[in-house]
Amino acid sequence: MTYIISLSSIKIKMAKNSKADYKVIQILIVFCFTFISTQTNAQDSEAVSINEKLDVIRNYPFDMPFERSDINLLNWQYWPYSRYASHHPREFIPMATIHADAEAVALEEIKNDPFNLMELKVSVDTEKDVLLPDLLKSINMKGFAVMHGGKLVFETYDQGMQKHDIQILQSTSKTFTGMLIHKLASEGLLDLGANVDEYLPDLNADVFKGSTLQNMLDMEVGFPDFGSYYKTEDFGFMSEVHMGLKPKVLGVEHRSTLLFIQQFQKPAFAAGSKFSYNDMNTQVLAMIAEQVTGKPYAQLIEENFWRPLQARYDAAISVDEDGSAGASWGMAITLRDAARFGQMMLNRGSFKGKRVIPESYFEATFDQPPTEPLSPYFVLGQQEDYRNQVWMLRDDGLMHTIGSFGQFIFADYKNEIAIVFMANWKHTSHLESKEHLIRIVRAVGEQINR
Repeated sequence: MTYIISLSSIKIKMAKNSKADYKVIQILIVFCFTFISTQTNAQDSEAVSINEKLDVIRNYPFDMPFERSDINLLNWQYWPYSRYASHHPREFIPMATIHADAEAVALEEIKNDPFNLMELKVSVDTEKDVLLPDLLKSINMKGFAVMHGGKLVFETYDQGMQKHDIQILQSTSKTFTGMLIHKLASEGLLDLGANVDEYLPDLNADVFKGSTLQNMLDMEVGFPDFGSYYKTEDFGFMSEVHMGLKPKVLGVEHRSTLLFIQQFQKPAFAAGSKFSYNDMNTQVLAMIAEQVTGKPYAQLIEENFWRPLQARYDAAISVDEDGSAGASWGMAITLRDAARFGQMMLNRGSFKGKRVIPESYFEATFDQPPTEPLSPYFVLGQQEDYRNQVWMLRDDGLMHTIGSFGQFIFADYKNEIAIVFMANWKHTSHLESKEHLIRIVRAVGEQINR
């Protein structure tokens, strides 16, 4: 009878009753624990160092000078580096191209500020009005566009961004996924009431056990709280390492969104019982879309959005080292093509008279009253309702996307306008800046409809 002891690639065979062999075993065990302890201590030290660096980086001033060579994956999302990096994402992360329509015509526009928005004053509190351009600058807006009557009626750029530059959309990307899933369902390729494992039987992540596609669309899957995206000890930080937003650290040698998801084997709550916003829902929805169509996600976005929207510029989508698209955060598009998407939202799924997304998406999303479980988020006294990967402020008649650091696309059904904001906020979410966006939408709508 023999023992076989494996330590990495080392295998030693020994007789069971030899005292010398037992001593060897003891030495190997000590070595194992010493090796593991050393690795753990090294990762702990690395984690402390990263946390300290991020604490410093996240407090840099917006206008601090920097060189292009100063930008890296640890700092590219934050001031001052985001002034450049957020509209040059291809320089920092792997991305697949979403090809534009070579025959597309330019977006129709009315030049020379027909509604005098440059002189528009926006009330930011009961005693203070601020000119729209000044307010946009104060909240670090780098791209702002207004659509009315299917035409671009106002557009402004800052921080070096130009018409051809693509801005990273962050979580605004999710709304494309939600609409795509609904379109595939309307074509009979998906059943929104089906369980996840019917489409991805090898997913091997029991956190989705009992979850339907609709639960995923509405962020009702039992993931634990991901905590902070700035602290290495939290799931949020490590999710960004695997999806490509942060450098490979803490022993991660291969970026894989799927491997990250597969560590979650027990739901924190029953599917459908709680609202819990989590990127991984969108990531798996994109995997399902690829599975049922046999096409990569970038191609699906190109065929279902970019061609029918007659987009003029190539867009891009991030990919991890498995080739999985960053559907939850990684789309990058121009301001004007975002305005096309906003106009399509405003038209309830059509663009220039052609159907892009089925009307049923808007019937199931905006036309339905809020239902439990509700989102916990409020802005200017209104609850932000969430359904099918998009947000709504129903009192204002708004459907809108939300992306970290200030990426918003609004469809204002009351005032018949669509507005795009592309910003570089200091933090992922900033309530005061977000409130200013709502005030701007209201003021622009009133001005245009006078």
